Amino acid sequence: MSTKNVMEQLEKNKIKLTINVSPVQFREGLTYAYNKNKSWFNIPGFRKGKAPRRIIEQMYGKDVFYEDATNFVLPDAYEAALDELQVDPVYKPEIELGNVSEAEGAIFFATVYTRPEAEVDGYHGFTYPKGTSEATEEEIQSALRAEQEKNSRQVSVARPAEKGDIATINFEGFIDGIAFEGGKGTDHDLTLGSGQFIPGFEDQLIGANVGDNVSVNVTFPEDYHSEQFSGKAAIFEVEILDIKGKELPEIDDEFAQDVSEFDTLQEYREDLAKRIHEKKLADLEGYKRRSVMRKLIAASSVDVPEAMYLARLDDMMDDFTRQVQSRGMDIENYMRFAGINEQQLRDGWRKQAKEDVNGVLALEAVAKKEGLSIADEEFVEKMKEMLKGHDNVAQFISEMHPTKRKDIERSIVCEKALDFVMEKAIATDEPLEMDIDLEDDEYNDEE
Repeated sequence: MSTKNVMEQLEKNKIKLTINVSPVQFREGLTYAYNKNKSWFNIPGFRKGKAPRRIIEQMYGKDVFYEDATNFVLPDAYEAALDELQVDPVYKPEIELGNVSEAEGAIFFATVYTRPEAEVDGYHGFTYPKGTSEATEEEIQSALRAEQEKNSRQVSVARPAEKGDIATINFEGFIDGIAFEGGKGTDHDLTLGSGQFIPGFEDQLIGANVGDNVSVNVTFPEDYHSEQFSGKAAIFEVEILDIKGKELPEIDDEFAQDVSEFDTLQEYREDLAKRIHEKKLADLEGYKRRSVMRKLIAASSVDVPEAMYLARLDDMMDDFTRQVQSRGMDIENYMRFAGINEQQLRDGWRKQAKEDVNGVLALEAVAKKEGLSIADEEFVEKMKEMLKGHDNVAQFISEMHPTKRKDIERSIVCEKALDFVMEKAIATDEPLEMDIDLEDDEYNDEE
């Protein structure tokens, strides 16, 4: 059997690797498989786990350990073939097993997609709205209202109930004139308009006063979680015990003292304006870069294999899983509570995944045309920035997997390419609409 790995071009950016594992390597895999599984075999005349490999193979077949042996040798053989043939796959391979024997070794076939190269022209002189980062009066007022809402309190009111009020109620439900189990509650606080109850229930309490008794007519939804009620009409007899409305504090000097470190409303307004300006400045820079990136993507052409988008979606799923876990929740539980599955998450991210992949390929094309690269010294400096506080950056770099280093180098070069395109871009006076999140934690003085 030949020990040479072979590469065959199937179509553009799709290749098939023939990966040969030598008999010596495969025997190492068999030894591993035997040691892993020997304790599972009961062989007459031998204590459990002590039977020699040849005895087990005589009883169960020569290939009894082949599956685990191939799983053991394949990853290293695949990586070695990629390195030897200088292949840069964009996604996990499709593996097919060829002939396998202890005497001749093993053959694997791996079909992979390789990284395409984009074509891009005319990336000098992209335009973007220069915008303004100054805080407007409307934005300041919106920030004040948001803080006012955060400091509101609920108080009992002597008026008809309105949407957004909290109604304290007793209720009992009837179907065909008969009270049903689970349809009764006392002293229940219900926010009108929250959608907590059956559709139509809360709307019929709007306009009611404390002390009123209201007959609420509803129909259970067809997809109601309890089948015995699905699609059935019901009447709820509701007693209004209390109505609480939102009381907002006056926006004045006293308000400023309560919610900030400032003594006057004017000082607090000035501080809000400063922070809005800083956030808009950062957002504006991000918007400019995204605006130019989209124009660069539109000016490029590339045939991207579907596998490359799938790889990006995998990365996004991994990142999202880590975010959920950092909040102390298992990803499966999160999806169950949110009423969503992994495919729905991926479908929602697909547009962004395509933009990310196409953007990177366009930037790589710019970098190639402009001769942009990263020297070893520059890579070390960048890693020092990324690993601030790390005890031994040099050791971290030396132990880094070559694929990981290549990914980091690629991202640094792409950032240099975007900086280059931005330097050649032109600011215009066209209007720019930027929404500032006035309830962002950045505006919370408790931070």
